[in-house]
Order: sequence, then structure tokens, then C-alpha cells
Amino acid sequence: MYKTIASRLTARFQVDGSHLHHYLRRRSLVKRAILEDLILHDRVLIPTPDFLTADGLILILGERGMIELLESERIQFVRTRSTLGFVRGKGEDGGLVVFGDPNRKRPQDADLDESIRAGLGVIKGKLKEKRILTDLLLKNSVDIETSEILAAVCRESIADFKKSAMWRPRFAFPNPDLLVLPGIKKMQVKVIGMNPDPLSNFVDTLLELASYNSDLYLAEKFDCINAGPFFPIGDFLRIKALRVGGKSDALWSLFEINDIPDFSDVNLDEDNRFSGLHKVTLSTKASSFRKWFHSRENWSEKEILKEYLSVIQEIPWAQKLPTRILRFITITGLGFVAGVGQAASFVDSFIFDRAFRKDSPKFFIDDLRQLAKTKGLQQDAPRDAASRRP
Repeated sequence: MYKTIASRLTARFQVDGSHLHHYLRRRSLVKRAILEDLILHDRVLIPTPDFLTADGLILILGERGMIELLESERIQFVRTRSTLGFVRGKGEDGGLVVFGDPNRKRPQDADLDESIRAGLGVIKGKLKEKRILTDLLLKNSVDIETSEILAAVCRESIADFKKSAMWRPRFAFPNPDLLVLPGIKKMQVKVIGMNPDPLSNFVDTLLELASYNSDLYLAEKFDCINAGPFFPIGDFLRIKALRVGGKSDALWSLFEINDIPDFSDVNLDEDNRFSGLHKVTLSTKASSFRKWFHSRENWSEKEILKEYLSVIQEIPWAQKLPTRILRFITITGLGFVAGVGQAASFVDSFIFDRAFRKDSPKFFIDDLRQLAKTKGLQQDAPRDAASRRP
């Protein structure tokens, strides 16, 4: 089973309770992220301190769509009890800590069932099946203390910070668990998720590194193959190599050349659209696609994939011909010669030995393309490479 930790699908905690509002402003990115994760994984685990994340997914995907995801156990929630932050004491030093209500009255600290009820209570006027959703969320949620996570990642996160482009020698403190960071006053607290700016704010940099390492910890704990962090921090920090990486760019490049929309501008809670997409990702063809996709250590250039597409689309009778004849026709017709090497090898080992088998990724691509046409899912706006990164 392919599983992922998807923090990019989390409604990040805000002290003023506005995280659902901020989440819905990211609607297009959330839709694209959830569909990508459902295509590439059998199960998506979403870390969240409360259940406003569930509210956001209900409002974006529709109540019935959310119920289907929970009933099929495609998504589950990892409720991270309490909140991560950085606190400065009476001196110049400060450190990573976990904040919680000792009385466990806040949704971020309450027992799991109470937290779920509090979350759904925010949108109760828009729910028709609140009881079913409550039961399904309870069944598909696990509780973990943020203090457990921090104990595992605190020193590693500080060590990563010291290797980053944001580190300054003056930040060091004799106690290895503490740092002297500017931008925070005495007895002040900065909670993760409060208008983060990790590119210029040193406290935010440390908090985001801790968040990223928390994702890796959860990925290992729940046997996930990768993690989708909230920030793509590997792009702007000179830190350790990413231990868990995704191949989303390759996926969307494959979809693009196959004329499959990225669904970011599609209203998924109308006309049962999400249910249709979800059904496609549950098929045996989707399972074969996942197996094939994750087995590819390195994707060839887009032009090679375009040639693959042209073979599939322009030779509909291809499956009736012997493999050797297909190799000859395609290699000579496309201009591949012995000196090309990698291209010829790709065509030989992938297009003909794999693409026409019963478990070919072609059939899942065909289903997605057909669904986009019949369900009115073709995107209205042109693709924007920058917007494709949740």
C-alpha cells in the first residue's frame, strides 16, 4: 500500500481561529494536491491539530465526496494534539516548545471525539449527515502528542538550521537545545502557522524545519513512502538532502502531454464530479498506474513521453502486432538510431514491453481523459507552471 503524509492539505493553525478561512483561500491548490495524492497513493494521511481541515475538505469536495473518501479509507487524519511554537524566556535565549491547554478545553487539546465535534460544529448549518461524518472521522483519525514528535525532531531541526543559509554564528547558545534568535521579545511566543515567512524570519525558518522534520517522523511512523510538506523548503534552504521526496512534477508533465486538466479551476462539489474522479482512482487501472509510477526511479525527458503518447494514439492497432515488428516500425519511423542509446532503450524497455500489457499506465490515463470530457472537467484557464505546486 502506498501512503503519504500530506501536510500541504492541512489547515494550518491560527490563534484567532481563522485557519479555515485561510484554507478556503487556497482552494485551487488544495484541489490539485488532494487529486494528485489520491492518484499516486492508496491512502493520504493529513496531520492536523484540529478538524477545521476536515471542514475545509467538506466545503471544497462536497459532503458526499468527503464521506466517500472516509468510507473507502482513502484519507485519514493524524491529529497532532497541541501546538508547536518558539518561546523566549526572560533572557536572550529561546527554544522550541509545545503549547497546550492543561484543561484540554481547546479543540487542539481536547479528546479526539470532542475535537471532531467542535470542528464540525463550525459548519453544522451546511451539513446534512453530521452524525455519519462524526463517526467516520473518529474511525479514520489517530491521536498523537506533538510533544512526542518534538522530542524526536528538536535537535535535528536545530542542526538543520545551523546548516541553512539563514544561520548566523551569533544565534548559538551554550545549551544546544536553545538559540538566540532576533525578532521575538522577552516572554513572547511565536506559534507555527502565524503568517510564516521562513525566507526572511529566522524563527519561522526554525519552525518550518521542525515542521518538515515532523512530517518525516510521521512518514516513518506510519510507513509512508513520501511526504508533502506545507512549504517546499528544499528549494530555498541549503540543508540536508530531502529524505522523502515526491515526483509530482513528473506526474503533471505526463498529464499535460495527455491533455488531462489539473482540475484546479473545476468546481468539484457540483454534479457529483468529485465522486467520478474518486471512483477512477479506486480502479485496478489506477492501482497499476501507481505501481508503475513509483517503480520509475527517473523520468526521461518530456519529448520521450510525447513519443510514447504518439505511439499509443496513432497506432490503435498496435496491440495486434508482434513486439519485434512494433519495435522496428517505431524506431525507424521516429528516427531513433543506434547512437541515441537512452531514447532507444526507453522505447524498447518501456513502450513495447510495458505499455501494452494489461497493467499498462495507458489505461488509467485514458480513463482520466475520458472522465474529463464526459463530466465537464476540462479546465477553463491555461496552465500555469507556478500554480501547479501546492
